[in-house]
Amino acid sequence: AIKERPKDLSLLRACASIGQCRLMNAWSHSLDKAGLVASQVLLTPEHPSAGDDLTSHLDVVLQRCGKGIYAAYLPIRSELSPLPLVAALADRGIVPAMPVAPPPGNPLTFYRWAPGMRLDDGPYGTKQPPLSSERVIPDVILAPMLAFDSGCWRLGYGGGFYDRSIAELRESGHEVVAIGIAFGRQQVDKVPTGSYDMPLDAVWTPDGVVWRDATA
Repeated sequence: AIKERPKDLSLLRACASIGQCRLMNAWSHSLDKAGLVASQVLLTPEHPSAGDDLTSHLDVVLQRCGKGIYAAYLPIRSELSPLPLVAALADRGIVPAMPVAPPPGNPLTFYRWAPGMRLDDGPYGTKQPPLSSERVIPDVILAPMLAFDSGCWRLGYGGGFYDRSIAELRESGHEVVAIGIAFGRQQVDKVPTGSYDMPLDAVWTPDGVVWRDATA
């Protein structure tokens, strides 16, 4: 567990519940400056090999989830980068993908992308695959997060994009596995949840992979 639990989880959850993405975006920037949000800002330089450490546990995930389509994310600010992991997936002939941000209130869409392929400018200063790329339906979603707890509940950034995307895929009958990516020290005692929050199937940190069904 982290040494000091983030003090503003209630504010973050309040922003999420009413979908105030603009407020959430401004608030997260202020947290970056203060070095808060589960100590992400400090954890990244403390663990320069974190991306490679993630990749060292890839076989554990492949044994459980198989070689389907793996959707990751392009890291922003101080997020733990999954790009070494994405490269390892591509090297093994596994199709990696990245999300494209939709208008607020909609689920993410995913497009095939591997390191070295083109990226276009996205909203909020992000990058994303071009819409001319192949659109895919992921079998595994690797999601960034601000914090997580021992029950594999994820605290996101307030837009609800990942919860909405996972719910829609599962409601359509597609068996998608949702795995959160984070530093181990981003764990908190308990993540506040709402009726629309979707639990993760696992949390993947540089230290290993913890499956929700193993913690029940």
